[in-house]
Amino acid sequence: MPLAPLFADRLHYYDEMPFEAAHKLYEAAISEYVSPPVDVEETTAPSAAGPVPVLTYRPTGATGNLPVLIWLHGGGFQFGTFKMNEGDIVSREMSHRANMVVVNVEYRLVTEKVKFPAPQEDCMAALDWVVANIEKLGGRRDAIFVGGISAGGCLAATMAVLDRDNGNNYVAGQLLNCPTLHFNLPTPSAELQSKVDEINGFGLTAEIINDTRKFALGNQAFVATWFAGEVEDLSALPPAQIINCEYDMLRASGEKYGQQLADAGVKVETLTQAGVPHAHINRYPADCKEMVETLDEMVRFVNEVAR
Repeated sequence: MPLAPLFADRLHYYDEMPFEAAHKLYEAAISEYVSPPVDVEETTAPSAAGPVPVLTYRPTGATGNLPVLIWLHGGGFQFGTFKMNEGDIVSREMSHRANMVVVNVEYRLVTEKVKFPAPQEDCMAALDWVVANIEKLGGRRDAIFVGGISAGGCLAATMAVLDRDNGNNYVAGQLLNCPTLHFNLPTPSAELQSKVDEINGFGLTAEIINDTRKFALGNQAFVATWFAGEVEDLSALPPAQIINCEYDMLRASGEKYGQQLADAGVKVETLTQAGVPHAHINRYPADCKEMVETLDEMVRFVNEVAR
């Protein structure tokens, strides 16, 4: 499918001006975001490394026990915040559309001094906090989901693996959006490479992606459970939904992981959102119909798993 107009009509900026100025125009919103009726609270989850900031979202006026989604923003492990669109707005929309509690986590970013598994530790601390506070949150203990976009998708997938390995089995389902799941990016298909070439990759090359992994680890020895696609045994994991982006080099990782889960006997659906580049849900729903389509698929998956 051709690249969606929201993105295609802005590609010319990158040929006309410096990258930062072009990217600002490329990312610019068209409309003003209007939040659905959700109640938002900022608090912290305790961890051995210190308090982990979290934003909790609950549909205004909702009663009864609701499914819970622990949601993680992207940014290559080095950038981003839980208040960016793909953190805050996705959380608001999922809380409202799926009638669920969403816990949006501000995990530690990697720096020259902070390395893996720091982000992963924060995410697992958030999971423990959700379980310990499930009644206060108004959540269902049997319907806790983990999810995230890009690097957040990596963290969510490894949370499911660690949750299985430690015997808690708290996680009921996984929502992985354009995730990065392998230490070295799998070789893309000819079809995917052609799509990426059409848009010049938007700077998201295999080399840059792989360098991001190396920076996140520093000089440490590699640990398989930091990237779920490198884990040898993927059996007995909770059901997963993987939504890749058509014009995204990371689709190679999502597609491979979907096959790995299926081969391991895990219930998985691997979908491709047509017409979009990486991280299309870092937008406003009113501006990007493809974001709405993705949200609808995520809501459907939650409803099916949480019956």
